[in-house]
Amino acid sequence: MKVVIEVLHHSDFYEIRNFKCNCTRCSVSSPEYNDSFYFCFVRSGFFEYRIYKRDYDVHIGRVLISKPDYSYTTKHIDEQPDICSVFDFTKTFYEKIKDWYGKEASWFFGNKDIHSILLHTSPEIEYLHRCIMNKLLHLQQDNLLIDEMVVQLVDRIMRLLGNGTAPLPLSDNLRKYHLSTIEKATNYLLERFDKNISLQELADHCCVSLFHFSRIFKNIMQQSPYKYLSSVRLAHARTLLETTQLPVTQVAFECGYNSLEQFSNVYRQFFNSSPVHYRKNILANL
Repeated sequence: MKVVIEVLHHSDFYEIRNFKCNCTRCSVSSPEYNDSFYFCFVRSGFFEYRIYKRDYDVHIGRVLISKPDYSYTTKHIDEQPDICSVFDFTKTFYEKIKDWYGKEASWFFGNKDIHSILLHTSPEIEYLHRCIMNKLLHLQQDNLLIDEMVVQLVDRIMRLLGNGTAPLPLSDNLRKYHLSTIEKATNYLLERFDKNISLQELADHCCVSLFHFSRIFKNIMQQSPYKYLSSVRLAHARTLLETTQLPVTQVAFECGYNSLEQFSNVYRQFFNSSPVHYRKNILANL
């Protein structure tokens, strides 16, 4: 199995690696031993992950969460070599994660028969993952900022672990022909969420008919393109409200909303609070 592994960032409590498979034919890896707690995101392609008689299909829209001290194998598929982001955590930090989130995710941490789990990601998690990787791949090594973003990512994933359900395998047709379509779509949405994107524009970008695109997006991402885009916009809005002094009206425009009223209505529906009230709470707690 031909792979290239690059360490993009090393911190006191984690390491981020860029994993790229260069396989040109189907192959199953030799058993490998995992000695750390980690998250794995697939940015492109697909692979099958097998651990203790469990098989997981890992691709866009999912995150693989694995405990330390277990062996596993991976199977790489023809014409879909994967590119992954792997977040490895130290054993000390893993113990802290279990302390902090042990109650809400006790079913996972306390069950010795569960070594790994695959979950649907949320747009907020994909947004955070994308922000971190963009900084590292563009050599923007702001250690403190990246550390804070990784802690946020851990929190989002642990809360997802407490409430999430394991996804069902995709059909062979979706897996073989349409994962790349959804990769194009999510990349387009994450790069242009501040623009007024139509469904036809998104379908045209992916070279798929409008009705077919809408159906396969929902099947793979478990939500509509509009809901996905709204969640990414609101995740970015929260980041701007927390980390900048931009006026709330400017935050609305930066996130793709045409007016403060539109932004406030969507924000209130999603968070049960107005963006103005949220920022006041942030300032009050400083």
